[in-house]
Amino acid sequence: MNKSLRNKYIVFACIIVGILVLDLVTKYVIDGMFKEGTGVSAIPGLFNIILVHNFGAAWGIFEGSQAMLIIMSLVFLGIFIWYFVIEKRKSWLLFITFAFLCAGCLGNLYDRIVFGYVRDFIQFAFWQSFPIFNFADVFLTFGVIMFIIYLLIPLFKKEKQIVDTTGKIVIEKMDNKKEDAEISDNDIQELKISNEQKSLENKENILNDIENNAEVVSETEKMEDSEESQKQTDKADKNKTANKSKKVTTSKMKNSKTQNKSKEKSKKVEKIQKNSKNSTKK
Repeated sequence: MNKSLRNKYIVFACIIVGILVLDLVTKYVIDGMFKEGTGVSAIPGLFNIILVHNFGAAWGIFEGSQAMLIIMSLVFLGIFIWYFVIEKRKSWLLFITFAFLCAGCLGNLYDRIVFGYVRDFIQFAFWQSFPIFNFADVFLTFGVIMFIIYLLIPLFKKEKQIVDTTGKIVIEKMDNKKEDAEISDNDIQELKISNEQKSLENKENILNDIENNAEVVSETEKMEDSEESQKQTDKADKNKTANKSKKVTTSKMKNSKTQNKSKEKSKKVEKIQKNSKNSTKK
């Protein structure tokens, strides 16, 4: 048993003992001071003190049936104790309520068992037709009212929970809408920032592409220039080789011509020599 529950039981027992002492002591004092049917005005216009020996219940019902009233008191007391034991929600209201109920039942039960009647002495001065009662009846009545309130509290709590939950749902929806609006604004800002970043990145990429293309163009131009220069050098080499071959061929042709001329001259010389020989022979 935890400390809070132990404190509740201590308060429960103290309330029962206190009510019983108050009820029995006042009954004893009033029964000793007054005779039955006599009394005095305690608070003018509010309360009178008149001693009455009640052999029944309120308004004199079940008069002369003390055994049945004792059995009924014990049955109600047993029901109170049983409900108190099985009840899981042992709140302060439950402890105080059942302390009032048990103390009221025990106070009147003591009178019925010991005296065969209940000693009542409190009367409403402004409502004298109302049954005369005692402190046990007062606390018993308050206990019944508090027990009804105790039984109704869960119903109010459920309704409150429904209202709270619906209110929470509405509030959550409003908060969600606000959050969605904030999120949308944030998303718009993020999108703007991302778009700007993307545009900057695209610009950078375009500039990089332009630079790369320029480098490629320059390289290709260099390659083309180198190819053209190579072609020019190749042409020059070819021209040189062609000129050389032409020179060689021309020199060969000149040599062949000179050889032919020398041959012709030698032939002429031979003819002349032959002619000269022939002439000498003649």
